[in-house]
Amino acid sequence: MYYIDAAILGIVQGITEFLPVSSTAHVELISQLFNLHDLGKNFAILLNLGTLLALISFFWKDFCKLFIGGINFLVNKKTDDRDFFLKILLASIPTILIFGSAELYNIEVKSTLISGICLIVFGIVLFFCDRCADSKTVVDRRDGILIGIAQLLSFVPGVSRLGACLSMGRFLEYSREESFRFSMILSIPAAGGACCLKLLKIIIGQIEFSNWSEAFVGVATAFVIGLITLFLIMRFLKTHSFCGIVIYRIFFGIFVLFHFFRSY
Repeated sequence: MYYIDAAILGIVQGITEFLPVSSTAHVELISQLFNLHDLGKNFAILLNLGTLLALISFFWKDFCKLFIGGINFLVNKKTDDRDFFLKILLASIPTILIFGSAELYNIEVKSTLISGICLIVFGIVLFFCDRCADSKTVVDRRDGILIGIAQLLSFVPGVSRLGACLSMGRFLEYSREESFRFSMILSIPAAGGACCLKLLKIIIGQIEFSNWSEAFVGVATAFVIGLITLFLIMRFLKTHSFCGIVIYRIFFGIFVLFHFFRSY
């Protein structure tokens, strides 16, 4: 049993999933650096279930609004919740189509070199976008779609889904808190769909998976650490810019590149 390895990866997932620093790159690199047991690609995907549950718990009011809005949409009842649901749905369609197709045809882009470069480049992009003014309060439908399109960049290793969404949100002159909140709510349909699809494939036997006890430890750890991280980041955004995170991305990107070239 590899419970400690699973807990370590859960901690990394819980912290980095809610920071614009690429959680995937961190989970993979930490696994390599500390020679953690390879629990498989499916384990890494299931870790997202922990952070997804943390996200739903933290933003439970928005999640309820999204859920009720979905019901109102199905019964064709015009309400503010329905408009909120449509905004998130329309913004999620590009990601659902692209990532759904990639999952269907087993398309995956993995490159330590690209990851290191993108950590640096898109860290600099976030820095300049973060310098935009805070002239808007609540993300409207048009801007929501633009943020949803920016989310597609997360298909490239090292970009960070959250980093791409925050950059677009700040470029469109929304506050850091609103950009973060909308980016988080926007991740629920795609992350929820991916987790449900993966679990369904495992349950029906289409995918073999035996590390259930380690998965439980990893998911539980990611959930607890994720809740703590969300609480801290929301307080942080009230008085701080993304400058510190940008600096971290650049140094981490340099470290990833150093690790890549040293392996040759």
